Amino acid sequence: DRRSTIFCNNCVHFGFQRGSSHCQAFAIIISTIPMIRRIYLLSFLLSWAVAFSPPKNNHAAQHPSATRLHLDASELAIEQVEARTNFFIWLFGASGAAGVARSAFPRMYNNIREIQSYRNAENSGGETVGISPLCGYPRDLSVKDLETILNNRLDINAIVAKYPVNDNLWAKKGYITYKAFKQANADVDPLAVRAVFDCFSQSTEVSNPEIAQQKIDKYKESLENFKNDLLYSKVVGWAAIVTLLGLLGLADIEAYNYAYTGWFPEWPGGKQWLEGGLFDPNIGISKIPNYWL
Repeated sequence: DRRSTIFCNNCVHFGFQRGSSHCQAFAIIISTIPMIRRIYLLSFLLSWAVAFSPPKNNHAAQHPSATRLHLDASELAIEQVEARTNFFIWLFGASGAAGVARSAFPRMYNNIREIQSYRNAENSGGETVGISPLCGYPRDLSVKDLETILNNRLDINAIVAKYPVNDNLWAKKGYITYKAFKQANADVDPLAVRAVFDCFSQSTEVSNPEIAQQKIDKYKESLENFKNDLLYSKVVGWAAIVTLLGLLGLADIEAYNYAYTGWFPEWPGGKQWLEGGLFDPNIGISKIPNYWL
């Protein structure tokens, strides 16, 4: 509880609104600082150890064309230690990103399943809003349903007070949760309720009440504002997934390359991985122990 308060105070100091997506991202960044410090410390210690390794052979230095097969034992040791050091750095980095992914993907998957389950939910019909197919919703939304949600007699603060969520830390601090918002609009198309709340917080389950109320007031002026915010929310969400997967892939590839250089540089399967060498029965992954250094 104390750490979340500190994160929010830092967010306000840097100009972010409490509970916004920027605030949540800032909190994640702050929480990774201890891990980054440990990585830097490990890197420093390993680099210090490498500095006291035997020096490179001067003869090899005078002949830049010499290949790795012509390097003496001390040069091989330096190259391998450096590769192994980098392997652990990239491995820790990939583990941190994977931890974020493991916590985020189940929530995103459940959100998608919930949205798709409302395909045939009862709605008011009539004129529709015309949301973009890129939002990923199974059908369009009724204007009447959205107007009912936006004109709810309870404002956001009243909803928070009337529908407390005792098992949520942010709800106890006055934030609006999807669970409370859904209860306050129980007689309306659930897909429309989900869509409005997604605009508050970019597909998460909690939002700053001030931001939520401001957006509701903006949507009352024009549903075009709602359409634009919904599309933006979904595009940002999908972009975050693609970026995270890309970072995970990059970290894994770098970790593999350094492991290959550090422990089994002569393994032919690694040199021919693009040609399917990883799964070749003669030089594949199962043959790595034969080339382990």
